[in-house]
Amino acid sequence: MRKATNPNTPVTAKDIGRELGLSQPTVSRVLAGAKGHRVSTETSRRVFEAADRMGYRPNAIARSLRRRRTNVVGFYTGHHYLDARNAFLASLIGGLQRAGDAHELDILLHGVFRGRTSDAVFAELMDGRVDGLFVHTHADDPLVERLRDSSLPIVAIADAIPGIPTVVCDDADGIRQLIDYLWSQGHRRIAYLKPFQEFYSVEMRAQAFVAELNGRGASRASCPVISIDLENASAVLPLLRKKVDHPTAVCCWNDMAAYDLLHACYLAGVSVPEDLAVAGFDGFLDPRLTPCPLVTVAASWEAVAECAMAHLVRQINGDGDEAEPERGPFPPIHSEEVIILSRLPVTLVPGATA
Repeated sequence: MRKATNPNTPVTAKDIGRELGLSQPTVSRVLAGAKGHRVSTETSRRVFEAADRMGYRPNAIARSLRRRRTNVVGFYTGHHYLDARNAFLASLIGGLQRAGDAHELDILLHGVFRGRTSDAVFAELMDGRVDGLFVHTHADDPLVERLRDSSLPIVAIADAIPGIPTVVCDDADGIRQLIDYLWSQGHRRIAYLKPFQEFYSVEMRAQAFVAELNGRGASRASCPVISIDLENASAVLPLLRKKVDHPTAVCCWNDMAAYDLLHACYLAGVSVPEDLAVAGFDGFLDPRLTPCPLVTVAASWEAVAECAMAHLVRQINGDGDEAEPERGPFPPIHSEEVIILSRLPVTLVPGATA
């Protein structure tokens, strides 16, 4: 009886067949659990017992070549880095990993690291290592057009990209809930803080912010949309020095910006919420870990990831997606059409900052 003596001499289905007097195809079908072949229960039992006794291990690479599947899906981010301290990306990737477990899929992370070009990243994504891809980036990412024209199954997640099916949270409704809450607290001069980089979710929230306050009779001057660098939330503080009509509340595009603003307020001696109310969006930080529970809009990123995984798996399997996608213009920065597969609900979370 042949046994594997080291990792360089693995036991094969042919070895098991020779040991049992069976053909290699029969052994392979039993070990792979192939359907539609007549193999007795006793034969299957003998094969599995011999495989265990002889130290057989399936060759994942060979199996993937036969099936043309790797059971690996990719995640590409346009952030150019994957920082574990970025709570949003950590929440999103963690949700995808949990969702992948249910489908026996692993996640391979991609990004524009080590100075690589978008051409190099695209070549890597197309080299056969992944069966499908999740994308989180902005519409101006140079990789987007090439991905959109490729045959690789793709689902954008959290931020819609023109021409690529997407799963998002309900950004507009979240802002409506937030404005309704701040309005009920007596705020009539509210600013929206967003980064210069144009992500779909950021622009959807800004658009909803303007529309909601216009509907309440507020002017653009009293409720401005302010664009800043990603990590410079303190740039809004000079507005507070205006003698009249300065904002009494600020809606930040995400929780991290809101916490940055809270820190800037602390350093500048601005009292929250007495001098300035601060609100965020995302809801991924545990309020027990923060000194001041943030007013925010919570999205279930685990549910978003689970939904996106289900849509991607259907694409990979070639199944028709039962969801009827929403279609519409990319508001307000691009005219191309976006395809929303699912838009998941969000919930207002009251706190001590507004």
